[in-house]
Amino acid sequence: MAKFSVLLFLREQWTVLVVTGTNVGLGFEAAVHLAKLKPKRLLLTTRDEAKCKQAKQDVEQRSVTNNIEAWPLELGSFDSVRKFADRIESEGFPINAFIANASIATFTYAKTQDGWETTLQVNYLSTALLSILMLPHLIKSTTASDTARLVIVASDAHFRANKLKGVANWPSILGKLNDEEYCTASVMKNRYELSKLLQVMFVREPASRLPNPTPVSVTSINPRFCHSRLTRSVESNLVMKLMVHVGKALLARTTEMGSRALVHPAVEPSERDRHGRYVSCVEVAEESDYALSEEGKEISRRLWEETIEILAKIDPRVNQIISQHLLAH
Repeated sequence: MAKFSVLLFLREQWTVLVVTGTNVGLGFEAAVHLAKLKPKRLLLTTRDEAKCKQAKQDVEQRSVTNNIEAWPLELGSFDSVRKFADRIESEGFPINAFIANASIATFTYAKTQDGWETTLQVNYLSTALLSILMLPHLIKSTTASDTARLVIVASDAHFRANKLKGVANWPSILGKLNDEEYCTASVMKNRYELSKLLQVMFVREPASRLPNPTPVSVTSINPRFCHSRLTRSVESNLVMKLMVHVGKALLARTTEMGSRALVHPAVEPSERDRHGRYVSCVEVAEESDYALSEEGKEISRRLWEETIEILAKIDPRVNQIISQHLLAH
């Protein structure tokens, strides 16, 4: 009896797999796994041309394949996100799976050239912009039997995100989170965790607005605590460096093991069963109590509205995509 083969499926059906943040860590190991499956096209992204060249070379060497492209994408710049989307559009290819992996972790408040706190822009706003701009290309690849996949790499760190005290009275959630006076040292120590909560909340919103059956399976995933370069910024503090190294030595999975969590929702069947859900260690799981609470749902709704308003000013395609492909609530 014939058996299902992921390798054969990818070779025959899938055109493009895209992974962001692939020069190190989970993104790199996920890219190696995907390259070994030999899809017709695999596109990697890193922050600049030099890192692209190195990532492409390293992935090709590890996977013993050469059907790989690498394009620059800097999530700390909305202009870079727009240019990436322009290039995807100009080449006119559909995307079967898009893995939004790139993130940063820092305790330091700093603004990007666009005026946003860096973690807030890289981990949330630019990831949201990129996800929305990729929707038409994902939808284009969908068939009656095969649904495209948008995978956002979140984290179980979102369980540790602090509650937004007084949020009901904030005129703008994102405006408050961006305010330098609000972003005290204690707030910034929890910024990475909060950014992961925002990602989990974001996934629910487009997922609930896509038609049924959905043309794109939108999922947030948790690779668990792994050895990676994500903590390199916070390790500038000697005490934090010691704590992180001890924690990794005792508890962390290997980077390769964690990367399997990124690959799974991008290639495995039953993608519609995972649609709009949080997936931890390749199993559908519940989000944090805060995310599931009535307050969390209201924050999620407000965030969506604020996010679309902000992103529409950055790129006019956002409103066009929302009106064309998502249902109004």
